[in-house]
Amino acid sequence: MNRKLSIGAYQFFSIIYLFEMGSATLVGLASGAMQDAWISVLIALATGCLLFCVYIKLFDLYPELPFTRYVQSILGKFAGKLLAMAYILYFIYLGARVLRDFEELLVITLYNASSLISIGILFMFLCMYAVFKGFEVFGRVCEFLFFVIIFIIVSIIGFEVIAGLIKSDNLRPVLETGWKTVIKEAYPLTVTFPFGEMIVFTMILPYLKKPDYAWKVGIPGLIFAGLLLTLETMFNICILGANTVVRATYPILTAISYINIADFIQRLDSVVVIVIVVGGFIKITVFFFCAIIGAADLFKVKKSDTLTYPIAVIIVICSVWMAPDYLEHYKEGFDIVPYYLHIPLQIIIPTVLLVIAIIQKKAKTKTKENAE
Repeated sequence: MNRKLSIGAYQFFSIIYLFEMGSATLVGLASGAMQDAWISVLIALATGCLLFCVYIKLFDLYPELPFTRYVQSILGKFAGKLLAMAYILYFIYLGARVLRDFEELLVITLYNASSLISIGILFMFLCMYAVFKGFEVFGRVCEFLFFVIIFIIVSIIGFEVIAGLIKSDNLRPVLETGWKTVIKEAYPLTVTFPFGEMIVFTMILPYLKKPDYAWKVGIPGLIFAGLLLTLETMFNICILGANTVVRATYPILTAISYINIADFIQRLDSVVVIVIVVGGFIKITVFFFCAIIGAADLFKVKKSDTLTYPIAVIIVICSVWMAPDYLEHYKEGFDIVPYYLHIPLQIIIPTVLLVIAIIQKKAKTKTKENAE
């Protein structure tokens, strides 16, 4: 894992798509906006693209350094190392949150007799295997999984249409309660989850084969994932109705359970669970990998593989201990984390860092010109 990595354009696109779809497909995004939830998702997508532009601009200023390294250049060694450590812990925490999401999903849907810790351990073994094989191998796996998941999604949409489940009247009336509710659902929750989580890609951008892939591939990948999430939100509302989407634990599984074509094609929710779990594996592995390379860079660990075991153990333990039950976990993720973690670490700090970095660059340029 210490060797020079090289990520191609299609691999980068696939990783972004699978990462964004990861745990976002589980919950009903912006469900508080009722039938206008899809508008909130589109607004959040536009803002998420602007945020990603901030991350890419920082990368342009320091094209060969990961985020945890160039914060030290911007803020100085002491403050920079403290902030880098905060982001490493943040990536570990987000990995643990996503792991808890899928532990709960599997216990509720497929493995009722299993414990959260046992599923978490098995899940992390898979993520550890992916990390040990290397991020390039992981990228090639994402290339294959991208086609498989797109095929399944298109098939599911086709089955929903054939089964006559799509009722567009459920999307009306548009803006029944005005823009206030729509904006409130978009900011900050839908912006920070899942679009703001792209902050983790500041650790991956230096490994692109060509730096311009960040703009040419990263932004389209984010837009593509965001549009599919918008489409999923619309289909959930069309099939279930806004009131049911708000009450459902996993709206997408409830919607797909309605599919019944000639009493032959039915009970597809188990297939969709597998697809969603694949997305969760991708998302956890990205957070896991970035936490490892960040910690290895910060603490000058020559062989970063040695950090795989301790960080994996921390993620599993945190996933189980962070909340006593699913309701508490859900409440924490929607009422506390966005305001106290996501907004500062995804929006405020990167924006301030970019402003400081631009000012420093202009000051250096001016000093150089005066010296000449």
